[in-house]
Amino acid sequence: MTSNPRSFFASSGADFIIKDPQSILGALAIRVGLQHAGDESQQIKAWQRQIALLQSALCALDGPPDGVLLELPLFRLERRIDAIILANGSIICLEFKIGARSFGSADVAQAVDYALCLRDFHSASNDRRIYPVLCADNALDGLCRTNLDLTDQVAGCTLVNGKELSAALRAIIYEGDGRPIDWSSFDAAPYNPTPNIISTARALYAGHSVAEIGRKDASSQAIERTAAKLREIASDAKLHSRKVVCFVTGEPGSGKTLLGLDLVFSKKVDTDPDEPAALLSGNRPLVFVLQAAIAEDAKKRLAVTATEAKRQAQQALQTLLGYLKDHTDEKADPPEHVIVFDEAQRAWDAETGLKLLGRRKSEPELFMEIMGRLDWACLVCLVGPGQEINRGEGGLALWGEALRDNPDWDAHVSEAMLRGESGLIGLLDGDVGDELHPTVHRELHLQTNLRAHRNPKQGRWVSALLASDITGAAKIADNLEGPPAYVTRNLDEAKRWLKSRGRGHHRVGLLASSGAVRLLGDGVPPSPMSNELDRVVHWFLCDGDDFRSSNALEVPLSEFVSQGLEIDYACLCWGNDLIWSGDAWQPRKMRAPKWANLASSQARQYRINAYRVLLTRARAGNVIFVPSGDVEDGTRLPAQFNEIEARLLEAGCQQLPIQA
Repeated sequence: MTSNPRSFFASSGADFIIKDPQSILGALAIRVGLQHAGDESQQIKAWQRQIALLQSALCALDGPPDGVLLELPLFRLERRIDAIILANGSIICLEFKIGARSFGSADVAQAVDYALCLRDFHSASNDRRIYPVLCADNALDGLCRTNLDLTDQVAGCTLVNGKELSAALRAIIYEGDGRPIDWSSFDAAPYNPTPNIISTARALYAGHSVAEIGRKDASSQAIERTAAKLREIASDAKLHSRKVVCFVTGEPGSGKTLLGLDLVFSKKVDTDPDEPAALLSGNRPLVFVLQAAIAEDAKKRLAVTATEAKRQAQQALQTLLGYLKDHTDEKADPPEHVIVFDEAQRAWDAETGLKLLGRRKSEPELFMEIMGRLDWACLVCLVGPGQEINRGEGGLALWGEALRDNPDWDAHVSEAMLRGESGLIGLLDGDVGDELHPTVHRELHLQTNLRAHRNPKQGRWVSALLASDITGAAKIADNLEGPPAYVTRNLDEAKRWLKSRGRGHHRVGLLASSGAVRLLGDGVPPSPMSNELDRVVHWFLCDGDDFRSSNALEVPLSEFVSQGLEIDYACLCWGNDLIWSGDAWQPRKMRAPKWANLASSQARQYRINAYRVLLTRARAGNVIFVPSGDVEDGTRLPAQFNEIEARLLEAGCQQLPIQA
């Protein structure tokens, strides 16, 4: 056994079989005692039974496995895999339900989740075959089944009782590729999970840090460095009664919203409990989904009423428009000295301010006016390139102009946002002359892609593709671990691919551009509107067997209601609102009864950005459905869809393999 294993107990298979069960039990009890206080008598009884079952099952095999690990922690949030068996090149991920007579769907999902987490985030597991096994020791034989079919290196869940455990293990081990696995190295291998934004919000709201959620790699270190720089800037502003605005940049999926949630919930910028912080977003679907998620969690965890849980969630996460309406009156000073503004590049202009609030002022101007009433203020603006998708969104140039007119505010920026690039309107691109002199900090730019954990360069590929740089996109695709996306002309095939990956608690779903109105002719209904927030919350939070869930694959989401959120696997239904014409993408708008090319450069950019948003929602994989079209329908011409498919394949996508 290793001197300081990650798991509570780890040894070679040969040693485990002959080891005194009480010695194994003692090692488990010591580790659990170091981490938890309380009565663990029920856990110890369960371990006694598990050890007996495992030793008996392994003794009956033709030879000992390479290694056995017990209670391997995944997140540092009390999530542990009961047992891992390493044998014949395969990883058996074993979850016990001692005393159980049946197999619950939630238990099956948990076992599969553990296997998927190992594949995606454990460095010694990502090229291995992984077999989840659920052992309900008292289950009837008729309920048991062995599942050896692999999808992306993870099999379906094998269900087994205590007496048939050895036979099930033997069948799985026989499927191995024979590559040896060193159990000690496996136990010590890095595990760097990337929870989705909803899980992250729940965990951070419950008081956990980014490190406690699971990441200990360069990504979390970069976020901590950025948080430390912001804390330093804010502390100086408080000490000297200054007003500061800090701009944090990063590509979609780099962790900007995670950083914002961490700053607000952990109070890393200002630790004074009497000075609350809040995260604001103009993205109402994002706010409502995260509010619903943390309210649901708080209700269960803190045993508070649904009303109180909702109130707590709304205090920490607020809509931008609601905040501005509450504090437009000169006497209505805000309670927060620290505000995190998510997607600040989407700030609206003065004309939009007149429509929404009756004041001809841009959003940046209003924020500086409201927070300028305080003795000190720190406004943290999170900025992503190419995310402007609405009319009236003026980009960072509006912030530059507002800073020009408010010289009592200091600006702290990353170099990436001074001038526009990759679809981002830069801070200095407006009418600011030579009057603006921001302080540049390299720590204020996040570079690592956290969302696309299986293809971290996915964002670069999307940028090249949508810039019509097909050759450049293909070169990026050549350096990815897998294709940037699969392509299919058959929507049913795309759905089958998604359903086979909607395992455990993985979420899959359909996406479609709000401008792709003729997808209805191919059986794709329209997305919920931005004001249909209950439908969007259900899409992201309902269980997979609920018809309102994303996993039902019935309704797509558009860029307006999916921006800022994410799922594991997505099918983008590519409409002919963005076709290939000559040597570039041509954005279009339906002006019934026919399509019209978008003439305005801003409108064209918004359509491109819509597809940028949709192509970066998936954490693990994408499939793109390109309709076949109809020669008798002038709004759905097959030749246009054929060109779209050809460009996607040329850019590095691959044809979706036919599902068995």
